[in-house]
Amino acid sequence: MDKLLAIIGREFSERVRSRWFILTTLFGPLLLAALLIGPPWLAMRSRADVDVAKVLIVDATGTALGSAVAVDLAGGVLGTATPPRVLEVNAAVLAATTDSLRGRLLAKAIPGLFILSRETIDDGQAELLLPYGSALGVSERLAASLERQLRQARLVAIGVAAPDAAYVAQLRIKVRTTQLGSDGQEASARVNMLVGFSVAMLLYVAIVLYGQIVLRSVAEEKQSRVAEVVLASVPARVLLSGKIVGIGGVAMLQLGIWTSALATLLVNRGRIFAMLGLSGTSVALPPVHLSDVLLLGAYFVLGYVLYASLFALVGSIASSEQEAQQAQTPVLMLLVSSIALLQTALQDPNGTVATTLSMIPFSAPIMMPLRLGLADVPTRQIVVSVGGLLLTTVACLLAAGRVYRTALLMYGKRPTLAEIARWMWAAD
Repeated sequence: MDKLLAIIGREFSERVRSRWFILTTLFGPLLLAALLIGPPWLAMRSRADVDVAKVLIVDATGTALGSAVAVDLAGGVLGTATPPRVLEVNAAVLAATTDSLRGRLLAKAIPGLFILSRETIDDGQAELLLPYGSALGVSERLAASLERQLRQARLVAIGVAAPDAAYVAQLRIKVRTTQLGSDGQEASARVNMLVGFSVAMLLYVAIVLYGQIVLRSVAEEKQSRVAEVVLASVPARVLLSGKIVGIGGVAMLQLGIWTSALATLLVNRGRIFAMLGLSGTSVALPPVHLSDVLLLGAYFVLGYVLYASLFALVGSIASSEQEAQQAQTPVLMLLVSSIALLQTALQDPNGTVATTLSMIPFSAPIMMPLRLGLADVPTRQIVVSVGGLLLTTVACLLAAGRVYRTALLMYGKRPTLAEIARWMWAAD
């Protein structure tokens, strides 16, 4: 036990005090903040760069639809923004007019042409011409304005009074989806999805990151032949267990810091957005119970030990670190498969795909925490999932220990699959 604790302490302290750990621990929250704040900020800047007032509206509808769109883009009758220019032409000369304006567009004398024709009235089809490399956000604003004005025009055409038609045309639908848990607690579906996705991705990143650290550590020790000296005084299983537990402690520490940073960012999202001049509200996190924390911790620990064992196995049989990096592909694919189907699971957390993947030990550490954040998972499924993951983890740890014991001292010869299988089944 003293030797095991010494190895755990060495692995933990060596990595916690490293510059790599400090940089990645600080970089994690910064990356989370960039992902949370960056897209809305960039979207706002993109909208600001789009000057619809300079787009020329070519109206060949004969209904003053272009003028209505221009007024709407300027903020309505009482709006203070500058409306786009409108060129009303006869439908018969629309093609010739468009061809002549294309030259001005290519010369960048005008930033864009919004062409309305009889097809716009009949089918809602319009055409927007922009120079190559222009901001595409302008199309969304023009399309939204055109849709409002067409809706209003059609209402007037069937006899609805103009003020009433304008009132209906300005209607915007916003649906707030609330999910009810089995205990009657209300929670935002969007927040649940965000939290579930964030937890799944954090677990994925931590398992991959620290599993590969185990792989590199084993490969380096084998290549430098340090393992020969260590194994002279420490059994191989103790060395492997100490390495996995010590590095896992570093992972738990860093994951705790990242999780706290993510929760702080979400809770203070509204304040941060207000400081940057963005519109947004803070996120009320769903209630977290001790049982949830323990269950998530169990999935992370078991998932990490499972993949760390497989990475250690790969590192022990490889003859160099480069070869170990190449040989880890099958192990990574086991984990990446769950991420590839993450979108499907987000849309239907109790569907066949999500449920099946949460039962498979190699994808359960990612998929089941995701489902737990999005739906009420039956207790029997949790028991089966945890039980299967625990048995698979123990089996992989024992197999990795047996291969590690033999392969770590082999140099210059790559073991065959038959030899690896024989080592796995060899008696201790």
